Amino acid sequence: MRLTIFGATGRTGGHLVRQALAAEHEVTAVVRGRHPLADHPQLRVIKADVMNPDDIETAIRSADVVFDTIGSRDTGPTTVATDAALAITAAMASVGVLRLILISNSARIAGPGDDWCTRFVVKPLILRPLLRHSLDDMAAAEQVTRDTELDWTIVRAPQLTDGPAKGSYRTAVDRNVTFGIRISRADLATCLIDLAADPQSIHHHINVAD
Repeated sequence: MRLTIFGATGRTGGHLVRQALAAEHEVTAVVRGRHPLADHPQLRVIKADVMNPDDIETAIRSADVVFDTIGSRDTGPTTVATDAALAITAAMASVGVLRLILISNSARIAGPGDDWCTRFVVKPLILRPLLRHSLDDMAAAEQVTRDTELDWTIVRAPQLTDGPAKGSYRTAVDRNVTFGIRISRADLATCLIDLAADPQSIHHHINVAD
């Protein structure tokens, strides 16, 4: 496949780039400036302002699948994920590319699939107050994505770690993963690549955990 990755130099995006190249996909990585990505015959690096749809149309034009891995590390109010989603979806609509996979966060959704403690204590009383600004931003980015006519999949991940890949993961469709507390970024990247080839995931929220 031809994959375009936004957030390619991030901690999750880096795993995604490396795994996609190892699987012999053609990868376009969108970066803002200097980057640590090594030369590879299947890798194209494009420097662009991700928040500007006109800047990123070239990166998207030939893609089979677009990955939006952009999020904010700020603890205060932010619209980074929302603004990126608006620009990316607008560029995709403009050039006629349909398949989009957006990474989001499972912390804000307390509901089916959660154990009692996670549903009524951990998420609403601990995680939601602690992460409210970034979670609000991701919620808005999700809504931007759902409001499009694209073939979207929203992947909701729990706490991300830099631990080694386990080589496996669990998923749940449109509900939370029971005891889905964390996942390594490497295993999340594997899940993302698997979903890119899975048409059954289109227009669904896929929750993932180790």
